[in-house]
Amino acid sequence: MEPMGERVVITGGGAISPFGAGLGPLVEGVAGGRRSLARAEGACVARVPAGAAAAGPFSPNAWRRLDLGSRMAAAAAWQALQAAGYPGPAGRPAEDAGIATVLGTMSAGIATLRGFLETLFREGPGSVSPMLFPFTVPNAPASQCSILLGLTGPNLTLCAMEASGLAAIATAVDLIRSGVVEGAVAGAVDEWSGAYGGAWGRLRLTHRGEPGEFPGPCAQNRRGFTPGEGAYLVMLESLDRARRRGAVSWAEVKGETIAHARGPAHAWPRDAEDVAEAIRDALTQAGLGPEEIGYVAASANGTRALDAVEARALRLALGGGLRRVPVTSVKGAVGESAAASACSALVGALSIRDGFIPPVAGLVDPAADLGLDLIMGEARRERVPSVLVHALGTGGSACCLVLVRPEA
Repeated sequence: MEPMGERVVITGGGAISPFGAGLGPLVEGVAGGRRSLARAEGACVARVPAGAAAAGPFSPNAWRRLDLGSRMAAAAAWQALQAAGYPGPAGRPAEDAGIATVLGTMSAGIATLRGFLETLFREGPGSVSPMLFPFTVPNAPASQCSILLGLTGPNLTLCAMEASGLAAIATAVDLIRSGVVEGAVAGAVDEWSGAYGGAWGRLRLTHRGEPGEFPGPCAQNRRGFTPGEGAYLVMLESLDRARRRGAVSWAEVKGETIAHARGPAHAWPRDAEDVAEAIRDALTQAGLGPEEIGYVAASANGTRALDAVEARALRLALGGGLRRVPVTSVKGAVGESAAASACSALVGALSIRDGFIPPVAGLVDPAADLGLDLIMGEARRERVPSVLVHALGTGGSACCLVLVRPEA
């Protein structure tokens, strides 16, 4: 059964990724099966290159006061608006600006807050810069996107841990379907935090070898994930609005779910049936069977427990049809973060538009027990009719998005 309300399409996208600024470097890196890992504070991390989040059309005075997360989000949002055909002056949409901003994050504000509190406790209140305080909160990037780009619709920030990006996009889709707004910039931003990295390392959750030794998601010898950072946003619009503007639709969102899967409070979901139910719900909304799925953009990141429970859930949801469905994950290329699931959705829309299925970067020895048709090496160049984008978060978040080719 198709979702009730407005039909929703993706008409643009933007990225600040470990491969650089823009969609071109992202697609080249992900489709080429490239890894982007380097050492940072003793960990293997997919970092954004210095200067990738450049000021672009923004005032230098406004730009220099922003933290890195806000810069990445604003730059990616500007790219998404431009790609969708909003060429307004100084980054402001040329027509009605009642566009929502919906961002997910795990780490926005953490680095600034840490510096703010260190100065406060070591040197006292008189030494703390009041210019830092607005960027100590998680909703700073979304707020700055609205201020800098003139987006006057609802402004939301949410956290569903590693599933935050996909949850933000699904939330924005719901706003458009229900008629609250006609358009939204949605996705996620995360900034690498040494504090998080240290905690993950002490818990032995992350890859502990050299960057070139990371075996990739779903590998036989996987032992942990590699953290990443970046900002990945899409421009969502009602189909009617896109047609009125003469915008080109990259993909249509035919189904979306945000659900909870049982498991420990701070670990990956353990109930594969709960996860499978979320997948079934999204596919039922889209009216698709397993044989109609172009590929699955999985949440797998190289963690043994996550990759295994997701594979079980896919088998439960798709049955024997799973054997004929290609499966991939962008996290071998861009690392794990709240933004990675938004990257999966963005790459999914681009793959429908441009005709490719990205590989799992770094994967050469897939785990046979997972029972998945994993894409390795380089991208498969073929027509992609649809993409099932899937994301799981520690604590139990389970999100799905079904993207299909837009009608001609």
